[in-house]
Amino acid sequence: MEKDLVSIIVPIYKVADCLPRCIQSLQAQTYGNIEILLINDGSPDNSGGICEAFAAGDKRIRYFNKSNGGLSDARNFGLDRAKGQYICFVDGDDFVDRRMVEILHHDIKTYGVKLSTCGFRLYYDGDQEVEEPVDGSKIEKFDTEQAINHLFTKEKYCNYAWNKMYHRSLFQTVRFPLGRKMEDLGTMYRLMEQCDFVTYNPVPLCNYYQRGESILHNRDEKFYEDKFYLTYERYVELKKRFPNMLRNELFLMVIILDCYPHMKRGSKEKRLAEKLMKQFPASYSQHFPPRYQKRYRYYRFSKALYAQIYRKKSDKE
Repeated sequence: MEKDLVSIIVPIYKVADCLPRCIQSLQAQTYGNIEILLINDGSPDNSGGICEAFAAGDKRIRYFNKSNGGLSDARNFGLDRAKGQYICFVDGDDFVDRRMVEILHHDIKTYGVKLSTCGFRLYYDGDQEVEEPVDGSKIEKFDTEQAINHLFTKEKYCNYAWNKMYHRSLFQTVRFPLGRKMEDLGTMYRLMEQCDFVTYNPVPLCNYYQRGESILHNRDEKFYEDKFYLTYERYVELKKRFPNMLRNELFLMVIILDCYPHMKRGSKEKRLAEKLMKQFPASYSQHFPPRYQKRYRYYRFSKALYAQIYRKKSDKE
């Protein structure tokens, strides 16, 4: 089973304080045949020095220093240099269970899939690290449509790139979108569209570190622009293949409600959002969580008032 080389791609930018923990968690993997690609994306802190020190003491580590191009560019850079048959991504501020690679690889081989996924936990400073037991009876196997449907919810593996293992062939024609935040929105469904089946192992093998400097905690106008654009792009593509996928419709409506207050007045994005909302049956809103049912009612009453009320509110509320 360990004949397969697994490449772990780690994009790094301004994470010097938590980077050693990340790298050490990868060095501790129970699966032996790995390479760790540390991609320093022009970080202005001491991340580069930390990478060099780890690389000097571990032959499995390959260190690259590149000019800053963003998270997507760093991941793509790693993909172009990875040698493994299988690929994993780990963000430089997160860390993983020592069994992550072994379990995800085992699920791929056992169930004959090209993409395996696992659970994760939100990790805050001061939390205890817990190694939960694996229960093989809880592993689920989804067909293509089922797997994509679960990208719209928070119940399983979500839309993140880093709690999954991929056969490298899935990236033959797919790369992360350059210059965009929320890059996983524009990538994950494209990878799953190529899979007949995807597995989900609920054991939380990834620790998603919650820090104030992360992209999801810094939401500017560009964040909402990219969130809307990538969601709409995904909506259009999935609509062609799965025209009756209700969650695809509902998710776009929710994203419009999130982004609309932050769109520029009179912009083409705002006009498109209004056109899309007009075409959706009002009955769809009954499937929303209560807070979005309320927001939808405000939007229908007055778009201008809705934008004014929610411009200062966070969609995390």
